[in-house]
Amino acid sequence: MDWADYREDFLISQSAEVTEIPADEIIKRIQKQRLKAKINPPIPFDSFPLPKEVVSGDQLEGLQECTIEKCAFKLHHSSEIAPLVRSKNRAQALSQFVGQRLKDYLNDRKLKGYENRLDNVPYVKKAFQLTKFLKSRYPKSYNYLMGDLWANKAKPEGPKTKFVRSEIIHITGDKSQPIYRLSEDMEFEERGYLNIEIHIYTNHFFDSSIRIAEVFAWPPDPKKAVYVVTDLMEVDELKKSDLIRTLFKTRMEEAISEFRKSEMKELR
Repeated sequence: MDWADYREDFLISQSAEVTEIPADEIIKRIQKQRLKAKINPPIPFDSFPLPKEVVSGDQLEGLQECTIEKCAFKLHHSSEIAPLVRSKNRAQALSQFVGQRLKDYLNDRKLKGYENRLDNVPYVKKAFQLTKFLKSRYPKSYNYLMGDLWANKAKPEGPKTKFVRSEIIHITGDKSQPIYRLSEDMEFEERGYLNIEIHIYTNHFFDSSIRIAEVFAWPPDPKKAVYVVTDLMEVDELKKSDLIRTLFKTRMEEAISEFRKSEMKELR
């Protein structure tokens, strides 16, 4: 199964695959895959070390050309883009903004939005609501994600493990720009393995985005497993016009497909 659909503010896509590997082994491989990009404490919030690809080449050029009217990096206009434009060292300024976003999230569960949106939490909650299956199959996890998580409350139905990681995703197509994504991984045990990825900061195309991974035994053969990935991505280019939506939707679907192929190859 592999599909993508544009609903409301989000491009929603889902892929599922029956593997020849048992569920326990797939879970171990996913966990190992995630840990590669784990950020270990202490985290230098004041000057967060950005990946080199984010502050070099085309990325650095885009950062230098960033203006209040147009900036490819998903930052808040008045509190981040305006100071960035005035900054003599924009790469350093970006690292400070990303560090502050991470600090605000970890300490106070705040998620700053981009452009004129100051608070991104309502959009992330909206994404969770759009999944439908999350609430019906994993009610305890869903309730935690919609409530106690943002109040910083530790509850029994919260994640069994959680950590912050950063990664680079390459886009296919005419522009080979990487996407820098800073995420928090949360693992739950409820009717199988459930991994929720909340994106604290993403530059370029992905804005208010979440990723959900599920693993459970394949009923006809317990030696096999089902691996399901659901992405909900708010892509501002898709909201501007029907023409832009048509052009960018195909491009984004190709990018997601290529990313998943490489991801599944590593799991196999």
